[in-house]
Amino acid sequence: MKKKLYIIGAGTGSEDFLTQRALKLMKTCDVIYSTAHRFLSGSKRKVIECSVTEMPQLIETSRGQNIALLVSGDTGFFSIAGSLSEKLENTVDIEVICGISSLQYFCSKTGNSYENIKVVSLHGREKSILGLISYNPKVFVLTGGENKAHSICKSLSEHGLTEIKAIVGENLSMPEERIVMGTVEELSGYTFGNLAVMLLENPDYVNYYIPLVDEDFQRGEVPMTKEEVRAVTLAKLAIEPCDTVFDIGAGTGSVAIEMARRAFDGSVYAIEKNPEALELISKNRVKLGAYNVKVVSGTAPDIFEGLPVPDKAFIGGSSGNMADIVRHLTEVNPGIHIVANAITLESLNAAINSFEENGFDAEVVCINSSVSKKVGGYHMMNANNPVYIITGKSL
Repeated sequence: MKKKLYIIGAGTGSEDFLTQRALKLMKTCDVIYSTAHRFLSGSKRKVIECSVTEMPQLIETSRGQNIALLVSGDTGFFSIAGSLSEKLENTVDIEVICGISSLQYFCSKTGNSYENIKVVSLHGREKSILGLISYNPKVFVLTGGENKAHSICKSLSEHGLTEIKAIVGENLSMPEERIVMGTVEELSGYTFGNLAVMLLENPDYVNYYIPLVDEDFQRGEVPMTKEEVRAVTLAKLAIEPCDTVFDIGAGTGSVAIEMARRAFDGSVYAIEKNPEALELISKNRVKLGAYNVKVVSGTAPDIFEGLPVPDKAFIGGSSGNMADIVRHLTEVNPGIHIVANAITLESLNAAINSFEENGFDAEVVCINSSVSKKVGGYHMMNANNPVYIITGKSL
């Protein structure tokens, strides 16, 4: 007969926050393991600490028929319960027992509702929350590893988000529990350990569903992609929330900032060589709250080295390097999706040839738009220059 394994969400670590169901089951178990440090440390129950990698062997060699495994928080909230269940499903009969998450405990402790909070785990992960905090009023963060709470506060401050409000909870439900409030700039001077969570609040967050119009951007003398062309270009790019996107020849940053709203859980790299344009991108980024836009000074494709691998790329200006840009992009990511805009027939031809030489089927759309202008009691239509939108589709 197979052994029985109960994977139990142990809440924040104190026995007071175990459910009655969990406590009753633990009384019937022959052995209790824990994958988290200090769980039930004040209890009379004998709990054996172990690592996740040890579990299959421990279960196989255990003399007990009924086994409990305590995992942190709730089994359905960024938990190892799912991966453990997959590894052990052919070895034992598994029953998963839900627990209380750190989100539930922390929000009740601080008097916050969590129904509209965006949740992210940075524990042991390489991920930026600049987009999430730009486009959400509240973000709950599981911290740890390199991404401790004070490090996240420092990073947000360095990117210009100094006034974001933060509440940090450390060692929740333990005797040494600590809850601290302040701006991220203030809390960057603190030191927090691995067992910490934080709630960030941005009263000036951006609603990324609202489209931008040309008048929203500072322009100067730098050319800008018109809003009608941006709309079609963005539709062709088909950006997803977690994408990493390049805007090559970013100009005023109008396309980059629109892309950043769609890649709200990702990053956009606005690549530009013109000093005036670089200054405009930085100003528009702050003005429109697009903090997940990263301004990169340089010429493509030389500047690509050191940047992350893009999922999508938009080429608004190539400085005559269209062929090299497309080749480099396809080398780092053979499955990349590329869209280019062109005004002249020569640029159109260069884009089509570059796409086809690198294994793409080039689709071309020509946008001829006119915008009304009031003249006296009449409305006159002013025509914009035709723009070619070239999409690289895999053959």
